[in-house]
Amino acid sequence: MTDVAGDRLPSDAVTEPDPTAWERGSEDAIGQVGEFLVWAALMAQSGGRLHVFLPLLDRGIDGLVHRLDNGTYAAIQVKTKSVLHNSEAPIAVYENHLFTPDQLVIGVHLDGDRLGPYALVADAATFKRKGARIEDRGRLTLVADMPIRPTPGHKWSEDLVPVSELAARLGAMPGAAAATPAVEPADLDRVVGFLGEQEVCRRAAVLDACGLFRPFPDSEMVEVAVRRLATGHTLGIQVKTVQLAKPHAFGHVLVNRATFVASPTTVIVALAWLTEEQRFHQTCLVVPASEVPELAGGGRYYELHFHPDPSPEPSRLDPYRIPIDQLAGELSRRLGLQPQVRSG
Repeated sequence: MTDVAGDRLPSDAVTEPDPTAWERGSEDAIGQVGEFLVWAALMAQSGGRLHVFLPLLDRGIDGLVHRLDNGTYAAIQVKTKSVLHNSEAPIAVYENHLFTPDQLVIGVHLDGDRLGPYALVADAATFKRKGARIEDRGRLTLVADMPIRPTPGHKWSEDLVPVSELAARLGAMPGAAAATPAVEPADLDRVVGFLGEQEVCRRAAVLDACGLFRPFPDSEMVEVAVRRLATGHTLGIQVKTVQLAKPHAFGHVLVNRATFVASPTTVIVALAWLTEEQRFHQTCLVVPASEVPELAGGGRYYELHFHPDPSPEPSRLDPYRIPIDQLAGELSRRLGLQPQVRSG
Protein backbone atom coordinates (compact mmCIF):
# COMPACT_ATOMS: atom_id res chain seq x y z
CA MET A 1 0.00 0.00 0.00
CA THR A 2 1.37 3.46 -0.91
CA ASP A 3 0.36 7.04 -0.26
CA VAL A 4 -0.32 9.62 -2.96
CA ALA A 5 3.39 10.35 -3.28
CA GLY A 6 4.18 6.70 -3.88
CA ASP A 7 5.98 6.23 -0.57
CA ARG A 8 5.46 2.96 1.26
CA LEU A 9 3.20 3.21 4.29
CA PRO A 10 4.47 1.91 7.67
CA SER A 11 1.86 -0.89 7.72
CA ASP A 12 3.42 -2.28 4.55
CA ALA A 13 7.01 -1.99 5.64
CA VAL A 14 8.55 -5.47 5.36
CA THR A 15 12.30 -5.77 5.64
CA GLU A 16 14.64 -8.57 4.74
CA PRO A 17 14.43 -10.98 7.69
CA ASP A 18 17.21 -11.50 10.19
CA PRO A 19 19.04 -14.58 8.84
CA THR A 20 19.55 -15.78 12.42
CA ALA A 21 15.80 -15.83 13.18
CA TRP A 22 15.48 -19.39 11.86
CA GLU A 23 18.34 -21.87 11.93
CA ARG A 24 19.30 -23.80 8.84
CA GLY A 25 17.20 -26.97 8.58
CA SER A 26 14.13 -25.35 10.16
CA GLU A 27 12.00 -25.66 7.03
CA ASP A 28 9.52 -28.08 8.63
CA ALA A 29 9.07 -25.84 11.66
CA ILE A 30 8.61 -22.77 9.45
CA GLY A 31 5.94 -24.61 7.47
CA GLN A 32 4.09 -25.70 10.60
CA VAL A 33 4.16 -22.19 12.08
CA GLY A 34 2.78 -20.74 8.85
CA GLU A 35 -0.02 -23.30 8.69
CA PHE A 36 -1.19 -22.74 12.26
CA LEU A 37 -1.06 -18.96 11.90
CA VAL A 38 -3.28 -19.29 8.82
CA TRP A 39 -5.71 -21.65 10.61
CA ALA A 40 -5.90 -19.27 13.59
CA ALA A 41 -6.54 -16.28 11.33
CA LEU A 42 -9.34 -18.07 9.48
CA MET A 43 -11.09 -19.15 12.68
CA ALA A 44 -10.69 -15.79 14.43
CA GLN A 45 -11.76 -13.65 11.46
CA SER A 46 -14.80 -15.82 10.75
CA GLY A 47 -15.94 -16.01 14.37
CA GLY A 48 -15.77 -19.79 14.15
CA ARG A 49 -17.80 -20.04 10.92
CA LEU A 50 -14.74 -21.54 9.21
CA HIS A 51 -13.81 -24.81 10.92
CA VAL A 52 -10.42 -26.39 10.26
CA PHE A 53 -9.83 -30.13 9.77
CA LEU A 54 -6.23 -31.39 9.86
CA PRO A 55 -5.10 -34.62 8.16
CA LEU A 56 -4.96 -37.93 9.95
CA LEU A 57 -3.71 -39.47 6.70
CA ASP A 58 -1.59 -36.92 4.83
CA ARG A 59 -1.61 -37.30 1.07
CA GLY A 60 -0.74 -33.77 0.04
CA ILE A 61 -3.49 -31.55 1.49
CA ASP A 62 -2.62 -29.56 4.61
CA GLY A 63 -6.19 -29.07 5.78
CA LEU A 64 -9.86 -28.82 4.98
CA VAL A 65 -11.83 -25.71 5.86
CA HIS A 66 -15.51 -26.42 6.52
CA ARG A 67 -17.73 -23.43 5.73
CA LEU A 68 -20.47 -23.85 8.32
CA ASP A 69 -22.72 -21.31 6.61
CA ASN A 70 -23.22 -23.46 3.50
CA GLY A 71 -21.69 -26.83 4.44
CA THR A 72 -19.01 -26.84 1.73
CA TYR A 73 -15.37 -27.84 2.22
CA ALA A 74 -12.28 -26.14 0.81
CA ALA A 75 -9.05 -28.12 0.43
CA ILE A 76 -6.01 -26.04 1.37
CA GLN A 77 -2.26 -26.21 0.91
CA VAL A 78 -0.29 -23.62 2.90
CA LYS A 79 3.18 -22.67 1.70
CA THR A 80 5.36 -20.60 4.01
CA LYS A 81 8.61 -18.77 3.26
CA SER A 82 10.79 -16.80 5.65
CA VAL A 83 13.51 -15.68 3.24
CA LEU A 84 13.00 -13.02 0.59
CA HIS A 85 14.66 -12.50 -2.76
CA ASN A 86 14.14 -8.98 -4.11
CA SER A 87 10.86 -8.61 -2.19
CA GLU A 88 9.66 -11.98 -3.47
CA ALA A 89 9.15 -15.23 -1.55
CA PRO A 90 8.97 -18.04 -4.14
CA ILE A 91 6.68 -20.93 -3.19
CA ALA A 92 6.51 -24.34 -4.85
CA VAL A 93 3.79 -26.99 -5.09
CA TYR A 94 3.97 -30.49 -6.56
CA GLU A 95 1.59 -30.56 -9.49
CA ASN A 96 0.25 -33.99 -8.53
CA HIS A 97 -0.82 -32.54 -5.17
CA LEU A 98 -3.25 -30.20 -6.94
CA PHE A 99 -6.09 -32.69 -7.21
CA THR A 100 -9.11 -30.52 -8.09
CA PRO A 101 -9.35 -27.13 -9.85
CA ASP A 102 -10.98 -25.47 -6.82
CA GLN A 103 -8.31 -26.58 -4.34
CA LEU A 104 -6.63 -23.51 -2.81
CA VAL A 105 -2.96 -22.70 -2.34
CA ILE A 106 -2.26 -20.09 0.33
CA GLY A 107 1.24 -18.67 0.26
CA VAL A 108 2.45 -16.63 3.24
CA HIS A 109 5.60 -14.82 4.24
CA LEU A 110 6.68 -15.44 7.84
CA ASP A 111 8.06 -12.18 9.21
CA GLY A 112 9.65 -13.29 12.47
CA ASP A 113 6.88 -14.92 14.50
CA ARG A 114 3.94 -13.45 12.57
CA LEU A 115 2.54 -13.42 9.07
CA GLY A 116 3.44 -10.66 6.67
CA PRO A 117 0.63 -8.28 5.64
CA TYR A 118 -0.35 -10.13 2.46
CA ALA A 119 -1.03 -13.73 1.47
CA LEU A 120 -1.22 -15.25 -1.99
CA VAL A 121 -4.48 -17.14 -2.48
CA ALA A 122 -4.87 -18.99 -5.78
CA ASP A 123 -6.95 -21.97 -6.81
CA ALA A 124 -5.29 -24.96 -8.44
CA ALA A 125 -6.45 -23.97 -11.92
CA THR A 126 -4.81 -20.57 -11.54
CA PHE A 127 -1.64 -22.05 -10.08
CA LYS A 128 -1.31 -24.49 -12.96
CA ARG A 129 -1.90 -21.72 -15.50
CA LYS A 130 0.47 -19.13 -14.05
CA GLY A 131 3.09 -21.15 -12.19
CA ALA A 132 6.54 -21.79 -13.65
CA ARG A 133 7.23 -25.48 -14.24
CA ILE A 134 10.40 -27.18 -13.06
CA GLU A 135 11.34 -30.80 -12.47
CA ASP A 136 12.45 -31.67 -8.96
CA ARG A 137 13.83 -35.21 -8.55
CA GLY A 138 11.50 -36.54 -11.20
CA ARG A 139 8.42 -34.69 -9.96
CA LEU A 140 6.85 -31.76 -11.77
CA THR A 141 6.80 -28.72 -9.50
CA LEU A 142 4.93 -25.44 -9.99
CA VAL A 143 6.57 -22.27 -8.68
CA ALA A 144 5.04 -18.88 -7.94
CA ASP A 145 7.35 -15.91 -7.36
CA MET A 146 5.09 -14.57 -4.62
CA PRO A 147 5.49 -10.81 -4.05
CA ILE A 148 5.23 -9.75 -0.41
CA ARG A 149 3.04 -6.78 -1.38
CA PRO A 150 1.08 -5.80 -4.53
CA THR A 151 3.54 -4.74 -7.22
CA PRO A 152 2.40 -3.05 -10.46
CA GLY A 153 2.82 -5.37 -13.41
CA HIS A 154 3.63 -8.45 -11.30
CA LYS A 155 1.57 -11.40 -12.56
CA TRP A 156 0.82 -12.65 -9.04
CA SER A 157 -0.23 -9.27 -7.57
CA GLU A 158 -3.89 -9.83 -8.41
CA ASP A 159 -3.85 -13.00 -6.29
CA LEU A 160 -2.63 -11.24 -3.15
CA VAL A 161 -5.08 -10.77 -0.30
CA PRO A 162 -4.53 -8.79 2.92
CA VAL A 163 -4.02 -11.34 5.69
CA SER A 164 -6.79 -9.56 7.60
CA GLU A 165 -9.23 -10.56 4.82
CA LEU A 166 -8.31 -14.24 4.46
CA ALA A 167 -11.61 -15.51 5.92
CA ALA A 168 -13.64 -13.33 3.56
CA ARG A 169 -11.61 -14.64 0.60
CA LEU A 170 -12.51 -18.20 1.63
CA GLY A 171 -16.20 -17.41 1.77
CA ALA A 172 -16.90 -16.67 5.43
CA MET A 173 -20.03 -14.59 5.92
CA PRO A 174 -19.68 -12.61 9.17
CA GLY A 175 -22.97 -12.13 10.96
CA ALA A 176 -24.77 -14.67 8.75
CA ALA A 177 -25.32 -16.98 11.70
CA ALA A 178 -24.93 -17.00 15.44
CA ALA A 179 -21.77 -18.34 16.99
CA THR A 180 -21.48 -22.10 17.05
CA PRO A 181 -23.14 -23.43 20.22
CA ALA A 182 -20.89 -25.00 22.79
CA VAL A 183 -20.80 -28.76 22.55
CA GLU A 184 -22.44 -30.40 25.53
CA PRO A 185 -20.56 -33.23 27.25
CA ALA A 186 -21.33 -36.62 25.77
CA ASP A 187 -23.15 -39.19 27.86
CA LEU A 188 -20.97 -42.04 26.52
CA ASP A 189 -17.69 -43.04 28.06
CA ARG A 190 -14.95 -41.01 26.38
CA VAL A 191 -12.55 -43.89 26.04
CA VAL A 192 -15.12 -46.05 24.24
CA GLY A 193 -16.07 -43.07 22.07
CA PHE A 194 -12.42 -42.63 21.14
CA LEU A 195 -12.15 -46.33 20.26
CA GLY A 196 -15.16 -45.98 17.96
CA GLU A 197 -13.68 -42.99 16.14
CA GLN A 198 -10.38 -44.78 15.68
CA GLU A 199 -12.15 -47.89 14.36
CA VAL A 200 -13.97 -45.83 11.73
CA CYS A 201 -10.71 -44.08 10.79
CA ARG A 202 -8.89 -47.45 10.57
CA ARG A 203 -11.47 -48.81 8.18
CA ALA A 204 -11.71 -45.61 6.12
CA ALA A 205 -7.91 -45.46 5.79
CA VAL A 206 -7.93 -48.37 3.32
CA LEU A 207 -9.97 -46.36 0.80
CA ASP A 208 -7.76 -45.69 -2.18
CA ALA A 209 -7.06 -42.06 -3.16
CA CYS A 210 -8.76 -40.60 -0.08
CA GLY A 211 -7.51 -38.42 2.76
CA LEU A 212 -8.74 -38.42 6.36
CA PHE A 213 -9.09 -35.26 8.43
CA ARG A 214 -9.94 -34.35 12.05
CA PRO A 215 -11.29 -30.97 13.18
CA PHE A 216 -9.21 -28.72 15.40
CA PRO A 217 -10.91 -27.67 17.59
CA ASP A 218 -13.65 -30.30 17.71
CA SER A 219 -16.64 -27.96 17.97
CA GLU A 220 -19.13 -29.08 15.33
CA MET A 221 -21.13 -32.11 14.29
CA VAL A 222 -18.55 -33.63 11.92
CA GLU A 223 -15.79 -35.54 13.76
CA VAL A 224 -14.01 -37.13 10.80
CA ALA A 225 -13.95 -35.97 7.17
CA VAL A 226 -13.08 -38.28 4.27
CA ARG A 227 -12.16 -36.58 1.00
CA ARG A 228 -11.72 -38.21 -2.37
CA LEU A 229 -8.69 -36.33 -3.64
CA ALA A 230 -9.34 -36.62 -7.36
CA THR A 231 -12.88 -35.22 -7.28
CA GLY A 232 -13.03 -33.19 -4.09
CA HIS A 233 -16.10 -35.11 -2.88
CA THR A 234 -16.04 -34.88 0.92
CA LEU A 235 -18.07 -36.90 3.41
CA GLY A 236 -18.44 -35.77 7.01
CA ILE A 237 -18.87 -38.46 9.67
CA GLN A 238 -20.14 -38.29 13.22
CA VAL A 239 -19.21 -41.47 15.09
CA LYS A 240 -21.41 -42.80 17.88
CA THR A 241 -20.37 -45.77 20.01
CA VAL A 242 -22.77 -47.52 22.38
CA GLN A 243 -21.65 -49.94 25.06
CA LEU A 244 -23.42 -53.31 25.24
CA ALA A 245 -23.04 -55.92 27.94
CA LYS A 246 -24.14 -58.70 25.56
CA PRO A 247 -24.30 -58.97 21.76
CA HIS A 248 -28.11 -59.26 21.80
CA ALA A 249 -28.60 -56.12 23.92
CA PHE A 250 -29.51 -52.73 22.46
CA GLY A 251 -28.30 -49.19 23.08
CA HIS A 252 -29.35 -45.60 22.56
CA VAL A 253 -27.53 -43.49 19.98
CA LEU A 254 -27.79 -39.85 21.06
CA VAL A 255 -27.19 -37.04 18.56
CA ASN A 256 -26.94 -33.58 20.06
CA ARG A 257 -29.56 -31.25 18.58
CA ALA A 258 -27.49 -28.20 19.53
CA THR A 259 -24.84 -28.96 16.90
CA PHE A 260 -26.94 -31.06 14.52
CA VAL A 261 -27.06 -30.08 10.84
CA ALA A 262 -29.17 -32.15 8.43
CA SER A 263 -26.46 -31.99 5.78
CA PRO A 264 -26.61 -34.29 2.73
CA THR A 265 -22.81 -34.66 2.95
CA THR A 266 -22.80 -35.95 6.55
CA VAL A 267 -23.56 -39.42 7.92
CA ILE A 268 -23.94 -40.86 11.41
CA VAL A 269 -21.94 -44.07 11.88
CA ALA A 270 -23.01 -45.99 15.00
CA LEU A 271 -20.89 -48.82 16.40
CA ALA A 272 -21.54 -51.15 19.34
CA TRP A 273 -18.72 -51.98 21.76
CA LEU A 274 -19.18 -55.31 23.50
CA THR A 275 -17.80 -54.60 26.95
CA GLU A 276 -17.18 -58.16 28.15
CA GLU A 277 -15.64 -59.31 24.87
CA GLN A 278 -13.68 -56.09 24.27
CA ARG A 279 -14.55 -55.93 20.61
CA PHE A 280 -16.95 -54.22 18.21
CA HIS A 281 -20.18 -55.92 17.18
CA GLN A 282 -20.19 -57.17 13.61
CA THR A 283 -23.11 -54.87 12.71
CA CYS A 284 -23.09 -51.08 12.50
CA LEU A 285 -25.41 -48.31 11.34
CA VAL A 286 -24.77 -45.73 8.60
CA VAL A 287 -27.52 -43.11 8.68
CA PRO A 288 -27.52 -39.96 6.50
CA ALA A 289 -27.84 -36.89 8.71
CA SER A 290 -30.65 -35.59 6.51
CA GLU A 291 -32.79 -38.60 7.50
CA VAL A 292 -32.14 -38.55 11.25
CA PRO A 293 -35.04 -36.23 12.21
CA GLU A 294 -37.57 -38.61 10.62
CA LEU A 295 -36.09 -41.66 12.36
CA ALA A 296 -35.34 -40.37 15.84
CA GLY A 297 -37.24 -39.20 18.86
CA GLY A 298 -36.19 -37.47 22.04
CA GLY A 299 -35.84 -33.98 23.45
CA ARG A 300 -32.38 -32.43 23.78
CA TYR A 301 -31.01 -35.28 21.65
CA TYR A 302 -32.15 -37.18 18.62
CA GLU A 303 -32.37 -40.74 19.90
CA LEU A 304 -31.93 -43.85 17.76
CA HIS A 305 -32.53 -47.32 19.25
CA PHE A 306 -29.66 -49.45 17.95
CA HIS A 307 -30.18 -53.23 18.14
CA PRO A 308 -27.13 -54.77 16.42
CA ASP A 309 -28.26 -58.41 16.63
CA PRO A 310 -31.05 -59.49 14.25
CA SER A 311 -34.48 -58.91 15.75
CA PRO A 312 -37.79 -60.54 14.83
CA GLU A 313 -39.45 -57.13 15.09
CA PRO A 314 -38.98 -54.85 12.06
CA SER A 315 -37.29 -51.53 12.72
CA ARG A 316 -37.10 -48.27 10.82
CA LEU A 317 -33.31 -48.57 11.15
CA ASP A 318 -33.12 -51.91 9.31
CA PRO A 319 -32.23 -50.27 5.94
CA TYR A 320 -29.23 -48.61 7.58
CA ARG A 321 -27.73 -51.74 9.17
CA ILE A 322 -24.62 -53.13 7.49
CA PRO A 323 -21.82 -55.51 8.50
CA ILE A 324 -18.97 -53.50 9.95
CA ASP A 325 -16.66 -55.24 7.47
CA GLN A 326 -18.59 -53.45 4.70
CA LEU A 327 -18.21 -49.99 6.25
CA ALA A 328 -15.32 -48.94 4.00
CA GLY A 329 -17.30 -50.03 0.94
CA GLU A 330 -20.34 -48.04 2.09
CA LEU A 331 -18.26 -44.90 2.61
CA SER A 332 -16.69 -45.51 -0.78
CA ARG A 333 -20.12 -45.70 -2.40
CA ARG A 334 -21.18 -42.43 -0.81
CA LEU A 335 -18.03 -40.77 -2.12
CA GLY A 336 -18.76 -42.00 -5.63
CA LEU A 337 -15.86 -44.44 -5.59
CA GLN A 338 -15.70 -47.96 -6.81
CA PRO A 339 -16.13 -50.33 -3.86
CA GLN A 340 -12.58 -51.76 -4.09
CA VAL A 341 -10.23 -50.83 -1.28
CA ARG A 342 -6.52 -51.37 -0.82
CA SER A 343 -5.46 -54.53 0.94
CA GLY A 344 -3.81 -54.37 4.34
